[in-house]
Amino acid sequence: MNMDDAAPTPTSATRSLPIWRRPVSRRAVLATGAAGAGAAALAVLWKGADLTQILNRVRDLTHDYQGALSNPRVRAAHLLRRAGFGGTGQEVDRLAAMTTTDMAQSLLDYQQTSNATLDGQLPTLDLSSAKGPNPGAVQAWWLQRMVQTARPLEEKMTLFWHGLLTSGLDKAGPGQMYVQNELFRKMALANFDDLLKAVSKDPAMMIYLDTETNRKGKPNENYARELMELFTTGIGHYTEDDVRESARAFTGWTLQGGKQVRYTMQSAFIPRYFDGGQKTFMGKTGNFTGDDIVEILVPLRATAERLSTRLFSFFAYQNPEPEIVHHLANTFQQSHYNVGAVVREIFSMDAFYSAKAYRALVKSPAELTAQTLRATGADARAYLAAANAMAPMGQVLFYPPNVAGWPGGASWINSSTLLNRLNFANAAARRAPMSSPAQTGDQLTATLVDGNITGNTRDGLQAFAAAHPDDHAGLLFMTMATPEFQLN
Repeated sequence: MNMDDAAPTPTSATRSLPIWRRPVSRRAVLATGAAGAGAAALAVLWKGADLTQILNRVRDLTHDYQGALSNPRVRAAHLLRRAGFGGTGQEVDRLAAMTTTDMAQSLLDYQQTSNATLDGQLPTLDLSSAKGPNPGAVQAWWLQRMVQTARPLEEKMTLFWHGLLTSGLDKAGPGQMYVQNELFRKMALANFDDLLKAVSKDPAMMIYLDTETNRKGKPNENYARELMELFTTGIGHYTEDDVRESARAFTGWTLQGGKQVRYTMQSAFIPRYFDGGQKTFMGKTGNFTGDDIVEILVPLRATAERLSTRLFSFFAYQNPEPEIVHHLANTFQQSHYNVGAVVREIFSMDAFYSAKAYRALVKSPAELTAQTLRATGADARAYLAAANAMAPMGQVLFYPPNVAGWPGGASWINSSTLLNRLNFANAAARRAPMSSPAQTGDQLTATLVDGNITGNTRDGLQAFAAAHPDDHAGLLFMTMATPEFQLN
């Protein structure tokens, strides 16, 4: 693949190649439109036989960049990407002037930061109608929160919980998903036992995992099973008897609304639905309720280690070392199961700022979309279109593929999803306000990718800028089309 002005004449052999392996000329990059721009950028910036290998090579090269995370500005940008959805040049500079501890503190103590500006700009969702708000309106509402919030960690943790304590629009109503989203935001860094008790009575969860139909004498085991398998201990730490007894304990809570139960946003305890008999769970016997089950599961070491692993993997890198998991699990248990304490500890660890963590994660479509809109600007109308554009990238807010959530990681990137990611970036760059001051290639790479790029990326961006010096939107797009920008 080369950057020459004259591209080789396509043959049947080259047409059969994946789009990112076909020869593309620089002239083609400059002449192509919105859809084609993504394909052209793929060819210019993504040289290689396999997309995953390209991302791995970019990771490896940036890991070899001497002193990347010893630079205060790079550390600040890294923290803003992981604890939020990226930062502007001014936001990065503000954090870079702080110590590492103060940087983390400024994001963790978000309750002290006013979100009044965001609250004044968010659309009002109609929760009073029988069927609640339109699903697209709720998706756009949340995406706008991610982009415009002054409290990025609050939204990032809401996204974390949405991927772990999953519910979806395939069963729950949009109003119920809105209520659950607000619950996750309110309890983003709360004690885990309090959050689990609340979510077990949350209407969206009750519909999604069938506790709404859980009755004395006819227990439904779905929530009881997933509570252990996915939310707390993981497989291997409970028996089928534990599942059955736990399901009995969660009886009693229901939604009232007849045929409109999908749109009911309040749960209620009905004593006659509750199984008040003795139950034996995890070797303990008593007249347990659902809250009692949570209080037995959360203190277990298996729960501490599993949640600590999920949090570290979400914020730092996959498959953390046993000593890291051990340390974070201790923090969890010693803080009375406080999630905020674990997150605070993650942001203070050397491992979080290590070469192994730098660009170790692939941006999810939610992260990519939010960071792109933060870089290009967006008006109120753009959020619905952006939320819809996430679907072909592989992630629809409030619509996880199953109760396990999205697999994430390298699965976010394939030839189809990457092309859609780049086409979205191109459209966003072309819509960027003309009043925004034009930035040079060096300024764009400094803001968007820490100024830390491979030789291939630098050559591609410089060639584009030299060939079309007045296409500022095109250069912005090409910067967001780089493999580096796809990594967090």
